[in-house]
Amino acid sequence: MGHPVTTNPFIIMLINMTIVFAVLMGLSAMIRLIHIADPTKESK
Repeated sequence: MGHPVTTNPFIIMLINMTIVFAVLMGLSAMIRLIHIADPTKESK
């Protein structure tokens, strides 16, 4: 696949952590939206 963009493990770790945090925030936002617009929730 050619040469890697960087061989610096710190840069690779930063990129991986950024991707992981972005995915986690996206999941939590989806969960919050589902809880807000939950059609199965009983109205009190």
